[in-house]
Amino acid sequence: MTTPGPQYSAQTPPADSGFKLRPRLNSGDTLFLLVLWCSVCLLFWKALDAGEFWWTDESRHAMNGVFFLDLWQDMPWRAPYEYALQYFAQYPALALNWYPPFFPVVESVFFAVFGINEFGGRLAVLVFTLIGATAWYVWARPIWGREAAILSCLLYLSAPGTLHWTRSVMLEAPAVAMIIVSVWTFDRYLSRPSLSRAGIVGLTLGCMLLLKQTTVFILPALLIYALWTGYGRMLWRKEAVLAYVIVGSVAALLMVHALKFGSVPTSSFVDKFGSNSSVLFSASRWGSFWPALLSACELPLLAAIFIGFVFRLFNKGTKQDVLIFLWIVTSYIFTTIVIGPANVHRYTIYVLPPLALLACMPLSQAAMANRNIRGIAFVLLATLAAWNVYSGSIRPHSYVSGYEQAAEFVTGQENTGLIMFAGKHDGNFIFHLRALDPEKKKAVLRADKILVSMAVHKSFGTVSYVNSVEDVIQLIERFGVGIVVIESRDIVELPEFKLLAEAMKDRRFQMIKEIPIQTNVPEFADLSVQVYRYLEKKEQADDLVIPLPHMGMEIKLNPQRKN
Repeated sequence: MTTPGPQYSAQTPPADSGFKLRPRLNSGDTLFLLVLWCSVCLLFWKALDAGEFWWTDESRHAMNGVFFLDLWQDMPWRAPYEYALQYFAQYPALALNWYPPFFPVVESVFFAVFGINEFGGRLAVLVFTLIGATAWYVWARPIWGREAAILSCLLYLSAPGTLHWTRSVMLEAPAVAMIIVSVWTFDRYLSRPSLSRAGIVGLTLGCMLLLKQTTVFILPALLIYALWTGYGRMLWRKEAVLAYVIVGSVAALLMVHALKFGSVPTSSFVDKFGSNSSVLFSASRWGSFWPALLSACELPLLAAIFIGFVFRLFNKGTKQDVLIFLWIVTSYIFTTIVIGPANVHRYTIYVLPPLALLACMPLSQAAMANRNIRGIAFVLLATLAAWNVYSGSIRPHSYVSGYEQAAEFVTGQENTGLIMFAGKHDGNFIFHLRALDPEKKKAVLRADKILVSMAVHKSFGTVSYVNSVEDVIQLIERFGVGIVVIESRDIVELPEFKLLAEAMKDRRFQMIKEIPIQTNVPEFADLSVQVYRYLEKKEQADDLVIPLPHMGMEIKLNPQRKN
């Protein structure tokens, strides 16, 4: 008498497992991979030197990498925490309280080799993208075929939403790459469980979570996938314990990190399930994903996805198709509930790889037995991929330029004391100031930490420390500020920044340089960076404290930075 449902032994997967992951790559695959790598480089190579960072988070990720570069060089192993606090006081453009360390640790290697510049940061993102594309092909090829594997990868990478964020020093493209690598290693474990494969799964999942916390959405998809396809027992084998230990340790580390340093985002997330929880069930919130997806894909790719979905509904598929649909569903739910409408455009990139593969379902013999239809589908999808790669390769990337010039000018000034910067792109200025000051003698104060305390967004609350122009000048004197750098327009729109701009009209300040900002971002058009010298610079006090009320702490500024 047989038992209904999937049959397998405790040692090996069932014979009809559908896990076709063992065939080795041959010369044909090598050619396909070369085409894939060349296409990726064509899409992103021009953007490696496309001006300065345009999105403010870019400079934060870049400075996180510079921090680890300096950490390896300075080796402050007796007091690493105090070193990190003083580093933030000197270069207040870090975001280690928001983001885990895996990407900046890798990025620091690129800065060590290529120098502290935008090229090194963007190249790090490109390398992650190449790794993700390779893992996608190696995973998808034995299951859906070469054509579906390479075309789905090209369609995903050439989608406007992917292009926009992969050309920037942002975590989305590396996060998707680590998700893909994790999916591949997880599927390999299910195909033939072993201690080494369990360890690799744990390491890839751990690195994925340490790259960005939002990748967590893929974990329930993987677990449900294993249970749904009859491989739940593989999750409870003794070999799997190693993976659970690694992932559990990383999860605990991230939890401690969030509780100690991430009180603002954690509280914001908790509030969603508190008195404002009704917002989670609004139609507008759950519907915001779809127009964002249209913008990220554009209509031709979206039409191909719909056609592929219909083909899959009415034709036989593979076990891994279950994972594709679970990936899409969990990403949609996570993006809607956790991310919300404000950032939904950026996070649609997480769902684009499985959607692109869905568009290529007509190429799979499992989904479509008719060779003529597969041939027509190949021609149409290859044409779409080729056009998207070409149009993407010539599409200009967003940029701003001028902050490096401002940093170079300020670095060349004598007796600057502490330098105050007020503006949207403080991270750009600080990044280049550090790059131009290898001895690390200069130090920067951010006006949105000294005149007013703001954590990322004004919606998280602000704490003001000045009420008048004279308050501003007194604070400048107390901190021993000798140079003030401000943007000509208050893009941040803080009252304290307007007071600072008024203070610059005082006779005690002299504009010594104005640098126009070059950009193709309309928001930053007609913008310049103005450099002022405080003619009555005072000595820096010995008890300077930088308050960080949103983190529930303060930093005592080391008074040795007096250049």
